Amino acid sequence: MLRECLAAIAAQTVSPFEVIVVNDGSSDETRDVALSAGGALRLIDQPNGGKSSALNAALAVAQGDQIWIVDDDDIVLPDALATLSALLADTPDAGFAYGRHDRFDHKAGTAARLGTGYWQDCAPDDFLQATLEDLFAHQPSILVRRAVFERVGPFDVSLARSQDYDMLLRLARDSTPAVTDKIVFLQRQHDGRRGPAAQRFDSAQSQAKWIDSDQAIFRRLYDEWPLDLFAPRRATGSAADRRAALINRGVAMARRKLWTLAIADFESAAAACQSPLTDAERAALRRSVLGKYGCRELVTDEAAGRLLAGF
Repeated sequence: MLRECLAAIAAQTVSPFEVIVVNDGSSDETRDVALSAGGALRLIDQPNGGKSSALNAALAVAQGDQIWIVDDDDIVLPDALATLSALLADTPDAGFAYGRHDRFDHKAGTAARLGTGYWQDCAPDDFLQATLEDLFAHQPSILVRRAVFERVGPFDVSLARSQDYDMLLRLARDSTPAVTDKIVFLQRQHDGRRGPAAQRFDSAQSQAKWIDSDQAIFRRLYDEWPLDLFAPRRATGSAADRRAALINRGVAMARRKLWTLAIADFESAAAACQSPLTDAERAALRRSVLGKYGCRELVTDEAAGRLLAGF
């Protein structure tokens, strides 16, 4: 996979300023494959520390003004860097640029394209709320100004997974993006084992692992982020603004199966403003049961069902 990934980077119509590969304690031929790619490639060897540690090591030595993180199992399309860098050049106020992706079946090869899957069309000012509801822009489709990474800080080494989601939320909190609906990379779907060396797991366990990691991130957001970050256009000056923010935060929590937090926000929203719900609020509330992880627990878990019935 790494060989294909590096070949796709080398085939860019706009050459990257530098290519950095982090060998995070691999025990296979990763190092030899990376060095065989040739060109101006910098290899960092380090003991296995997990994805966040590896990314932080690369960020610490990167010299470019823009950072493009490409996962080693994905394939970027030839004009991806040209497309994303042009977006940043044309949108100087944007902190990062992103585009779409297609998934492909590993066994059938790139000819077996599976479509993007979940994708959210949204205005730049709405990107944070859309991303709070679900991750739809992935790292190989995102080009970030180096200054933004410097403002938001390094990847969280306490997270064994969902590091990219945590980082994207922090990027979206800091800056608005520029966007294209053009396909810029191919995301490989495969059954390989995942996670850092000390916490490897099979693909069948993936959903449970992602839910656990996402919940840890969202509990922290609930406690640490001010409410106005969840409001449309970050406005909480009125009772209506506060209700909208509480609904949005509750929806984000519900889609992570954090129903106790979600219901608390919905109850506070109901008390905050007595005017009829807006169409946008009704649509948001419907989305609380439409997350990619489902909401089966509302009918199978007696405590969860009582919680919702009480609300």
